[in-house]
Amino acid sequence: MKYLIGFLIAIVPFSKLRILLLNLFGNDISYKAKVGCSIILVKDKFTLKENAKIGNFNYINTSSLFLDSNSFIGKLNIIKGPIDIKLNQKAGISKSNKIRRAYAPITYNKASLVLGTNSLIVSNHFLDITRSITFGDNSILAGIRSQLWTHGYYHADTGSDRIRIDGEIHIGDNVYVGSSCIFNPGVKVNDAIHIGAGST
Repeated sequence: MKYLIGFLIAIVPFSKLRILLLNLFGNDISYKAKVGCSIILVKDKFTLKENAKIGNFNYINTSSLFLDSNSFIGKLNIIKGPIDIKLNQKAGISKSNKIRRAYAPITYNKASLVLGTNSLIVSNHFLDITRSITFGDNSILAGIRSQLWTHGYYHADTGSDRIRIDGEIHIGDNVYVGSSCIFNPGVKVNDAIHIGAGST
């Protein structure tokens, strides 16, 4: 039923009518927000504050979704899994990004993606939210094709045994990350750091 409702709201031709329908189903959407033709399926709470925007042709299927005032999700993004998404004021996820998390029993507890005020994920990036990823204020995942991994494996020297290693990623305030960077589980980046393209 949730999928049918999400699809029907997605094909409604007017943003204000989409917002009315979303609010009728228990969401908290400002009438000064804009919602494009996207499939949005939120299990718990869906909040859009004043002037927040969700563009066209996104597939968003998450636990919760919170966009503060003047924040945005652009177009052609795929965001799926039991993730709490929070974008603070003027934060954004631009276009063609893949953000995903597997369901239990592969993952456990809660995980979130948090973008601080005026922080941005640009285009064509991949974020694994097995554990949480947090960006501070005024930070940017720039360029294209960066990968942020919050899980990995350590294999035994012989046999089939392996151990999964999970770790949150924390990126501080005023951090710039160039194109095609790879982050492994547990990475922490302090404030005011510039990471050049192609770094691992």
